[in-house]
Amino acid sequence: MRKVIVSFVAGILVAIGTSAAYAEVTSMIGKRVDGQFPLKIDGELSEIPAITIEGVSYIPLRAAGELFGAQVSWLDGEIIMEKINKNVGVLPPTAEEMAEVARIEQERLDREAQQRNEIDRQINQLQSEIKTKIIRKQADISAKKATIKEIEEKIEENPEYISVEGPVRYKDTPQYQRDLERTAQLKSEIEAIQNEIDALEAQLAELEQQKAELEAQQ
Repeated sequence: MRKVIVSFVAGILVAIGTSAAYAEVTSMIGKRVDGQFPLKIDGELSEIPAITIEGVSYIPLRAAGELFGAQVSWLDGEIIMEKINKNVGVLPPTAEEMAEVARIEQERLDREAQQRNEIDRQINQLQSEIKTKIIRKQADISAKKATIKEIEEKIEENPEYISVEGPVRYKDTPQYQRDLERTAQLKSEIEAIQNEIDALEAQLAELEQQKAELEAQQ
């Protein structure tokens, strides 16, 4: 807390010259009071009047403290003013200061807008990349399903082959077992790819949510 120590005698009065500047006072001891007049603070009449000494006007220190938002006390032969309202006496901002504040605020808003735009750009790029991956994986699934369908149709038809030993059914050949294994492998691969697609779609949904939240901040 800022303290203003005034080394006047007890009952000191704050000097205010007729030019509204503070008068330099070395000592009030023995000085004659020329006159006194009512003192109003914020429209209210002070209990202690102001006085004049040798053509200089003085107001009570406690009244002066009220003007400056300070608390006045006496301690060890010194009068102490402690400022308790730091807004008292603060001048309103000038046009230049207000313009500077507005400029700083606008710069902050511009930076936030640029950050949102950059995040939005990154989200759009990720969405595009994920959608491309999904399309490719779906195409891979379609190709594997087509292969499975061909094998299953062959198994259902169970065609007959001609060999050196004579006619032989497809299901009695080693190729039948290989096709069964190939079908099981393809189905397993399709399941794994579908899991990847599900994960990618979950990422897309999360990106969409982030994008919506970003747009809500604008």
